[in-house]
Amino acid sequence: MDSPLDTTVARVPITVRCLDEHGRPVRLSARTLGRGSTDLQDLLRRAYAAVREDCPAETVTVSFLEDCRGRLQLEYLVVDRTRPSRWRRNRERGRAEDVRTALTEATIVVTLAVEAVGAVAAASTARWSEGDTPDFADLVLDGARTVRLPGAVRDLLGDDAVLELLRGTMAMFLDDDVEQLVIGKDPELPGRYQETVVTRSPALVRFLRGGPLAGLVPGGSERP
Repeated sequence: MDSPLDTTVARVPITVRCLDEHGRPVRLSARTLGRGSTDLQDLLRRAYAAVREDCPAETVTVSFLEDCRGRLQLEYLVVDRTRPSRWRRNRERGRAEDVRTALTEATIVVTLAVEAVGAVAAASTARWSEGDTPDFADLVLDGARTVRLPGAVRDLLGDDAVLELLRGTMAMFLDDDVEQLVIGKDPELPGRYQETVVTRSPALVRFLRGGPLAGLVPGGSERP
């Protein structure tokens, strides 16, 4: 339980489904849940720090509950440990809005990073191309299909430590024979529900076992 000085400022609900090759739900092992939740939280914290710097009083956490149908109900939270002041209410309201915006951006970055790993693994070639604005980069797949991603995604995926966190976050493909990972955003808001689907592939398995994905290196060339 949070102390009186700890306030949950922002939350983003996420629904995760893990499916086998027949589309049936897979119950994840305790090992996968343990490593995955820890690495996902670290990954989210890195993404949050990238979009909102110098905020030591704000702590990012991930809570989750697995239901009987094999779905994971995740909640990304930001807890603020700053003592509230009744003399600065307007300022605090503005700060809370900044926190909510930053958490939403961090959620998008993490989800797109996972999606990018799956997309590169499924493609025969993959390379980065500079976008027409500094805030975005283009991921060119198979020499033709272009996926525009925030620059923060490319920056994260150029970090070996982040790639290791992604391996832990996606460990269900190795440890639990998951065929598809389905990530749903805004599950409680009608009309805003979106899904990201990552599918198991030989290249993805090689990456999760420690192999490289050269196309994810900033400035990297296409991989054969």
